[in-house]
Amino acid sequence: MNYIKDYPAVIFGLPETGLTVGYSLKKNGIPVYGIDYSKTIGCFSKYINCKIYSHPLEKENYFIEEIQNFCQTLNKKPVLFIASDEYLFCYVKNQTFFNNLFYCNFPDSNLLESILDKYKQYQLAVNVKVDVPKTFFLNECINIENIFNNNEFPLFVKAREVNFWRKTVSGQKKGFLINTKSELEFKIKEFYNKKVPVIIQEVIKSSDNKNYKVCVYISKNGDYKLVFTLRKIHQYPIHFGIASCAESYKYTELKNIGLKLFTSIGYRGVGSAEFKYDEKDKKLKLIEINPRYWQQNILADFCGMNFPYIDYLESTGQNPKTVQSFYYNRKWLNLGLDIQSYFEYKKSKEITFFKWLKDIKGKKVISYINIKDPCPFFIYLYRTFLRYIKKFNRNC
Repeated sequence: MNYIKDYPAVIFGLPETGLTVGYSLKKNGIPVYGIDYSKTIGCFSKYINCKIYSHPLEKENYFIEEIQNFCQTLNKKPVLFIASDEYLFCYVKNQTFFNNLFYCNFPDSNLLESILDKYKQYQLAVNVKVDVPKTFFLNECINIENIFNNNEFPLFVKAREVNFWRKTVSGQKKGFLINTKSELEFKIKEFYNKKVPVIIQEVIKSSDNKNYKVCVYISKNGDYKLVFTLRKIHQYPIHFGIASCAESYKYTELKNIGLKLFTSIGYRGVGSAEFKYDEKDKKLKLIEINPRYWQQNILADFCGMNFPYIDYLESTGQNPKTVQSFYYNRKWLNLGLDIQSYFEYKKSKEITFFKWLKDIKGKKVISYINIKDPCPFFIYLYRTFLRYIKKFNRNC
């Protein structure tokens, strides 16, 4: 079928996630623009026409005006892709504005707001009978004994709203592992004083390679165009981090639970849901829903499911074909993160060097490496080198 491919694609946010969205679009002959507020890695790709504009949250009014002016320079109405949280929050606050300027397929703002609030997200899952770890929302000091007994430790305290957490607590750390009642009380008071809303969850006890993700693309009519499943092999920081090595993985139960979740809440567009297998009660439990492109999206493309291209065709009303299957056991590797991950696993005596080598062996796509577009990789190496120099100087 001959599809129309001259609608410009515009990617909001150009970290690795946005860069690889650009790769998946450009290889199909689509003109690609990228927008960010700093020189992230995707800005150095020869395949993406990059624009540096104002911060979408800190200078929202300026950003809105810049986007409006930018769209007026294009010959056709563009298609919107969101690859980082700042832009997702901005989109939710201004959904009507963006929907008028762009072709796109997103859930309505009410559902997005519920998903972006981790406690409301937890309630969504409970309402549709999807298993979740025991979760409580705290925004003030209360009697901890009313919530947890001492025998339910360890616990995990994490952000209720990711963007605010990154700004006030940490840009990398997802949360804090708590082992005792006194630790919990101390942390809760600390966050209360900083006015940081947090949630407390029980820790699901299983290995890091029991973390799974189901990724979907759902048409405006509610049809599943793509369903892709993967599992983490390693993560960084270990136990409570992001994937540093992952693989495409066949898991029928995961797929069925993911479809139940997304169907029940009336989801549309691209999204992913992370689950972890609980050794205690032998159930998959929802960790989080992500209503935008995820970091390993290029793995799905490598396995035969091009999410950005299907998104582009569906958003422009071209009715793309459903893709039913993908290649299993292909891997995605962020080598820099995975080396750091290896040393943490080794320190905790969870892995050997030869086991690590075996884990990363096989057909794979490696972060930032594209032979036809080498500049982002060299920029990544240069910035990694600078980070290590700064870390070394701090420790001297």
